[in-house]
Amino acid sequence: MKKIIIFDLDNTIYSSKQKKVLPQTLKLLKELSETPNVLLGVATGRPQSKIMLDNETLSLFTYKIFINGAVAYKDNTLIYQNPINKDTVKEMYNLAKDLDIVVGYVGLDEEYISKIDDKVDLGIKKVTTPLPIAKSDLYLNMPVYQFWIFTEEREQLRPILTNKTKLSYYNWHTGGFDLVDNNTNKASAIKELLKEEKNHQLITVGDGHNDIKMIEMADVGIAMNNSGFSELKEKADFIAPNIEDDQLYDFFKSIKIFS
Repeated sequence: MKKIIIFDLDNTIYSSKQKKVLPQTLKLLKELSETPNVLLGVATGRPQSKIMLDNETLSLFTYKIFINGAVAYKDNTLIYQNPINKDTVKEMYNLAKDLDIVVGYVGLDEEYISKIDDKVDLGIKKVTTPLPIAKSDLYLNMPVYQFWIFTEEREQLRPILTNKTKLSYYNWHTGGFDLVDNNTNKASAIKELLKEEKNHQLITVGDGHNDIKMIEMADVGIAMNNSGFSELKEKADFIAPNIEDDQLYDFFKSIKIFS
């Protein structure tokens, strides 16, 4: 039976702390990619332009899912995309002005923020480097796949925005959150990519709030021990070591995902 293994990116295979793929993880990915009947995928909340993997490492993945599942590729061919309705983009633009909040607008290959002021803090540095360009209304004329909301008042602001826009949210580990179309998630993108696959075992690995649905849908769901989301760990079949321990290869061997 074919095995399809989908990995989250940040703090699953890429250490945000050390800003690299750690040695055991790289060894695991290379060995898995060379194993017969094993296909790899990467699923991230980031747009493709903000992927931190070098081209050699990125080439190990057959499936690539970006922007929390809004865009999905197989063998570098675009298979699926789900931008946010244009009227909702305009509504968010007006809400950002009315509420005096900073909003990021994520396109297929670019991103912008509504403004730069003293409310743009360390949270934005956790999302992207360098700082996105601030444009007043350029994003109103481009497809938008995701909003970034930068706030220290997440619990107060999130229900206001989700109620008004009818969008789904994914919390960051700290600070703000993403907003996407209600049909956008990593699990939906995986279903689109694999709908022609008939005989396979799906294994998913992640650490974030945006990984819960793909952990839930998998035949084998693996949560990283460094995850701060209890719901993710509760739904997982296995808990992998903290990414900073660099033991992912040994862990995969121990649960006999591959021999």
